[in-house]
Formats: sequence, structure tokens, C-alpha cells
Amino acid sequence: MKYSIIFLLVTLNLFICLTTTADDIISDPSELPHILVEHHAQTLQQASLPNITQISFSTSNSIAPYFFANKSQGVQYELLVTALELSDIAMTELVHAPNLRAQRLVSTKRIDCMINTPDHVEGMFYTQSLIEYQNSVFYLTKNKLNIHKIEDLKSISMLGFQNAAKYLGEEFSEISVQNPLYSEISNQKSQVVMLFNGHIQSVVLERRIFEYYRHLLQKKLDTSQAVTEVALFAPAERKIACHDKHTAAVLDQAITTLKQSYHYQEILSLAEQNSYQPAQQANRLTK
Repeated sequence: MKYSIIFLLVTLNLFICLTTTADDIISDPSELPHILVEHHAQTLQQASLPNITQISFSTSNSIAPYFFANKSQGVQYELLVTALELSDIAMTELVHAPNLRAQRLVSTKRIDCMINTPDHVEGMFYTQSLIEYQNSVFYLTKNKLNIHKIEDLKSISMLGFQNAAKYLGEEFSEISVQNPLYSEISNQKSQVVMLFNGHIQSVVLERRIFEYYRHLLQKKLDTSQAVTEVALFAPAERKIACHDKHTAAVLDQAITTLKQSYHYQEILSLAEQNSYQPAQQANRLTK
């Protein structure tokens, strides 16, 4: 009898342990997204897209280091071509043209898609952003300028890129009018030269563009001087727009595939390491 009771107690204890373990394993399915379900949904989405194997593009005139008019290079170019290659899509043409003409090439269906399309263009279908541009204020650290917000730019001599007052928001636009020491120039290389030569207190320029010219000019002037960057403006998304919604959907999926791969960060990191110089970049997939 004694052994029977002990056996029952041991059996009961074992049952409780097994029950507790099972309860611990079972969880609310809504709390844990099922990887297979997500993968299946993505596969279905890809399968529903049309089979588009080639796309032509237009973009604004060369914006170093993102695109180079006479070279198949540039950090944004590398991202786009890699996205296409990962999805077995060929770039049939890349036309560099002024903004309005680049846009008209797409609206008249001469070209499929425009890179860096302005927002809300009628009749265009947009992808997600391929890359973001970071516009900032740069000044020589030794000058110890007190810049923490846009309002602090009221009395500082500034040289902005062309149409900066139009693109960087209402508050900056008002400051550009109020500040008699503010001006704009189309030559971004000259902005960097004037900053390091001390002809201007600050420049308003995109981060990668600044670093590109800073490195390019290092043999002509002292660009090793410490520089302070103040990112007063929100990152600007760079989207692609197409005249055909199916083409835009296929391209959008290609960008998603790129961003989910290691290639995306690899391209950005390599470009940064090489100061965005085109000779250091290569359009190859390291598989």
C-alpha cells in the first residue's frame, strides 16, 4: 500500500511537470508573428506582380556623388542597379536631363521611370524611397558658431545650394529672407571651397555631397580642418515614379528585396569609407 501511494504521488508530480511545460510552450499566436505566414504572404505578393524584365530611367543632371553623367557610377546608381540585378531586371537606359525634361520624358512614356521625382506629380506612380538625402549646415569648428536651431541662422553668413530656401521648409525660407548675409549658388564645389577658404561662415549642403567635394579638394586647399555639421533638416526621401503602376510595383518590390539583403548597407558603407569617390566603387554583386 505504501509503495502504491508513493507511485501515485510520483506519477501525479510527473503529470504536473509535463502539463506546466506544455503550457509554457503554447503561446498566443497573435503575439508571435509566424515567419512562414509572412514569407508566404511575400511570396504571393511577388507572384502577383507582372513579369517586367527591363526598365528605362531618367534623372536630373549629374548630382555627384549620387550619379555621374559620364560614368556608370555613384552611390545611388549602385543601389538602383543592385536592386534591379537582384530581381533580374535590366536597366535599358539612363537619361540625364534638367528636372522638367526628365519628368516630361516619363509623362510622355518615352522613359518608364524618373529617379528623384518631386512629390505629387499627377499621373505618376511612386515607389518607396531608395535612399535619403541629409541636408545640413556646416561650419569650421574653430569658429565656434552657436547653431542649434534654424532661428540661430539669422545673423550668420551662409551660402546655400540653389533653391535651398524653396526645398528646406517654411521656417528656413523665412530666415533666408530675413538674413542679409544669405545667398545661394548652383556650384556646390564652390560652396566647399569658400567655406574652407574662410570666405563664408557656413554652407547649407547635403551631407554626402559635402564629403565628396571635401575629399576631392584635399590637394588644393586644407580640407583637414575640423568641421561641425548641424543636421537641422529632416532627411529627404528620394523616390522613383513611373507612368505605369505595374512597373512602379515591380520596382518597389525590387527595392524592398535590396533593403532586406546585406548589399544595401554594404554599398552605403563602402561609399562612405571611400569618401564617395566614384573610382572606388564597382557595380558588382558579391554573392
